[in-house]
Amino acid sequence: MLPDELPKFSDVKKQFWDNQRLQFLKQLPSHKDLFLKFHKIKQTLPSKRYYCHDCHELYTHSDQHRHKNHDSLSNISNQLLENPSKIFKPKDNAKKEAQYLFSDAAVKTIIDNIIHLKLRHIICIGAPRIHEYIQNNLLDQGYSSLLLDIDERFRHFFGPLQFCLYNSFNHYFFEGKLSETVFNDYLKTDNGNGIAIVTDPPFGGRIEALSDGIQKITIKYKTFNKISKDLPILWIFPYFMEPHILNSFPTFSMLDYKVDYDNHSLFTEKPSGRKNGSPVRIFTNITPSKFILPSDEGYKFCEICQKWVSQENNHCTFCNECTSKNGTTYKHCSICNRCVKPSWDHCSTCNRCCLQDHKCGQIEFNNNCFHCKLPGHKKNDCPNINKRSNKRKHSGSKKS
Repeated sequence: MLPDELPKFSDVKKQFWDNQRLQFLKQLPSHKDLFLKFHKIKQTLPSKRYYCHDCHELYTHSDQHRHKNHDSLSNISNQLLENPSKIFKPKDNAKKEAQYLFSDAAVKTIIDNIIHLKLRHIICIGAPRIHEYIQNNLLDQGYSSLLLDIDERFRHFFGPLQFCLYNSFNHYFFEGKLSETVFNDYLKTDNGNGIAIVTDPPFGGRIEALSDGIQKITIKYKTFNKISKDLPILWIFPYFMEPHILNSFPTFSMLDYKVDYDNHSLFTEKPSGRKNGSPVRIFTNITPSKFILPSDEGYKFCEICQKWVSQENNHCTFCNECTSKNGTTYKHCSICNRCVKPSWDHCSTCNRCCLQDHKCGQIEFNNNCFHCKLPGHKKNDCPNINKRSNKRKHSGSKKS
């Protein structure tokens, strides 16, 4: 389902969800009151500060009786207060609100490029550690950030101008016009100059819904600032979702940077991580040559492709590009006329490259073609794409 095909809500259903939102907000303390409470607690000694994981609440020594036998963190330093993502116990529902938090190395690479690209006002849709870094280190240099996240725990640490309770799957602001106004005003900062989005959505979420929200933000950005240029976007997602990302955003390209996470057993350089490194990449509409990857982590600049690539990604003279995607060195198959994974060999029976231990004639396609939605083949082999291109060539020759 494409973004313009997403279902429209009736007025009755909109009213229903507005009522649900109000009921939800009644259960939450005022964002303004929480912000005042945070600064009051910040004035106390670290030894008298606590955070209750059961109640999701900051409190002081005088309120200990209300959290007896609760799972609480004590002796909270100023550094922890400024980095609440290091206080919370991450949620781990990958389809709804998973919180896999960037490693320090990933934060540094993203921040270094934000500075290099002169992007001074960052909308963090998820990505709390990018927001925390900017708030703690770059405000006095003219940078700013706004965090949009569905995790209400951030309301205890960031004020209404720094955080909006937000659902990225339906572009929904839980606090209504109040937070929408904050967001709209932020899009107008510096007449739109230097604004960018960094988003790290749950990997199990539907890209169509997520991209619809991004496109709505982009339209607002252009309308408010009366400009035609695209809003720079960094979308962090697994490499194998590339076809889905490009289907919604054809101008995006995938960078080779492997994004590591602190709290994911596989998406890390630690011994528990994948042999070929994290599968998570950065998709962006920024020109790849402008995004610098750290050479001290093994990245190199390909003069032919004019972009930074990982050390194992060798340039193929036949394909005329650096073809590796999954952290291994791909090899070129002259029969298929493309590069394939090193674990694949060409099978004359199947007439394609396959895993070495595959069973001939039993190659199954678990999903329909991403282009025409029909079963039995993948997008690379889609006959409908060839038909379309032939039609275009034919019609072009007639006109000439």
